Amino acid sequence: MFRRITLGLTAGLLAGPIVGLLEALFILTSGAPAEYVALIYATVLYAAIGAGMGLGCGIGVAILGLAIKRLTDSGAYTLSFVGVFSALGVVIALYIVNKVVYLEQGVPMTGKLLILAVFGLNALVDLWLIPLALTKTRLGALLTLKGTALAYGGLLLLSAVFSFAPASGDPDGFLSPGPTDASLADKPNVMLVMVDTLRADYLGTYGMEGASPEIDKFSNDAVVFEQAIAQASWTRASTATLFSSMQPSRHSTDVKVSVLPDEIETVAEALQAHGYNTGGLPNNINVTRSFNFQQGFDYFSYQAPEYLFGATESASQLSMYNVVRKLKERVSGAAKRVEDFYQPANAVLGNAQGFIEANRDANWFLFVHLMEPHDPYFEYPLNGTGYGRAEHENPDPEVKDYLIETYKGEIREMDDQLGQFFEWMKTEGLYDDTVILITSDHGEEFYEHGGWWHGTTLYDEQIRVPMLVKLPNQAHAGTRVPWQVRHIDVAPTLTSQAGASQPDSWQGEDFFDAHFDKWVTPAPEPIEGEGEEAATEDTAPEEAAPVAAAIGWESHPGSREAISEENFEGNVLSSIRTEGYKLIKANAGNPRGLATKELYHVAADVGETQNLAGSGQAVEGKLDESLKNAIINAESQKAEGAETEIDAATEERLRALGYIE
Repeated sequence: MFRRITLGLTAGLLAGPIVGLLEALFILTSGAPAEYVALIYATVLYAAIGAGMGLGCGIGVAILGLAIKRLTDSGAYTLSFVGVFSALGVVIALYIVNKVVYLEQGVPMTGKLLILAVFGLNALVDLWLIPLALTKTRLGALLTLKGTALAYGGLLLLSAVFSFAPASGDPDGFLSPGPTDASLADKPNVMLVMVDTLRADYLGTYGMEGASPEIDKFSNDAVVFEQAIAQASWTRASTATLFSSMQPSRHSTDVKVSVLPDEIETVAEALQAHGYNTGGLPNNINVTRSFNFQQGFDYFSYQAPEYLFGATESASQLSMYNVVRKLKERVSGAAKRVEDFYQPANAVLGNAQGFIEANRDANWFLFVHLMEPHDPYFEYPLNGTGYGRAEHENPDPEVKDYLIETYKGEIREMDDQLGQFFEWMKTEGLYDDTVILITSDHGEEFYEHGGWWHGTTLYDEQIRVPMLVKLPNQAHAGTRVPWQVRHIDVAPTLTSQAGASQPDSWQGEDFFDAHFDKWVTPAPEPIEGEGEEAATEDTAPEEAAPVAAAIGWESHPGSREAISEENFEGNVLSSIRTEGYKLIKANAGNPRGLATKELYHVAADVGETQNLAGSGQAVEGKLDESLKNAIINAESQKAEGAETEIDAATEERLRALGYIE
């Protein structure tokens, strides 16, 4: 009996690592890994798990052997091996199929039966083939402890060799390709600061007094766009638009398994081709190498959460790593830490300083991603309390005030760190000669429309974002722009400031186009003796006297039609915001329970409380047709999308940030 138990343990000791290595290879070939440590991590971790499972199988086989006297050692070994391999394999296969094929909607019974049938067939083959190999070949040595130790040692050695081989990831230090071309000497450095989940109306400069003193101070040096609209209300789709100047249905990075297509030319690629040294500090798993967002960056370093048990980025993506991590958290009952979810602003901005210092002799572009306003909302001073979407998908409305105040506290923390960073830039003589654009990927809902968080609607609390642009030497400092702009306009604006060419595929326009100076310059004083006759009816808007700032966005000739889209957790939405109105369309039966069509006069009804759809408004048909044509046009030029197999750790990070139920 002891012999059968030992055979079960040794069988699991090999079956576990084989499953782990297959999963590790799957992970490493589905993205652009920074390193391959997942291989050796899987060999060690899954060996421990497999040995434990094998021990259980061995006990079962030993009991079975009491009834079946003719059960051989090779048969006992095979039963344990197949048991461990099949159990782990089925779990991982169900996870992958659910994410890739069914987009987290759950694997139907037919899918589950198919997976079980595949593993069942494999088990039948193994039950015939493994005993044959054990009795007819040198693999029979696996029935001894020495043979198993040698086999496992070989797996460990091979995985170690490949784990520490050079990978396609980030360099150890801040990469500086060298000085840029002298022709760029008069061009500014460029920085894109994206603050995750930051609502425009929660900043002082947009009306929330005292909430963000440092950004308010920065706004005095910048151009403030009062009506800026995101093209999606969740991170990956929205950031893809910021990088590509395309709406989601065109860049095709709009669902959870989608990857930014290689064929898209990003703002980083355009500036890199122009001679800029490019750096990226993504701070959310949605916009990392896992989803191909590294395109065009010389240096691209995921500001990853801190890993337990000596794991690395690739190792943390193993499903069993996350199982062990969860067990530890439950047993220890540890308080929540910011670093368990993302890197805090002071760490990210410290890395931003490192990149800038390494590239002082070059023109550089830097993407900085700050996460504080994203849930979990941490109380400051930090005390281990964090309120997150993962545990509270539908909070009690009674906690609304608490959540809002905690959210504001996160903004104040980020604001303070950003202010210190800007002071450092000024001290180092870097501030004046840098274009700095601050925006967010989307906003956040606090029960304004009966819901919470983000990603499930296209109301203004989720898609109206801050947009502040500090130009070189603070040109147009303090200017407030009333007309509507969009995320698709960010990439053209940044490349225009750098003097770089723009791809024909980009859909946006430079914020500071030929009309800008005329529209923001104060109207001239009237000359004595001249009156209303000075302006004629045939004068084109661009030739007329500058438009006064008092003109609202709904009637301003500079306002740009904003199309937004969403395909998130079964909610398939699209909207158009123009001429003071917003039309929102939703799929029937959507999980959020939204009406299939909503129309709001947002210029007057800021809270979007009065749905005018179906009330006979002439504008409804016009907007419906415009929205349809915009989507059809984007779909007709859709980038060739790709999908990634979301690994377990990526799933857990998405879950921790509330993107997966």
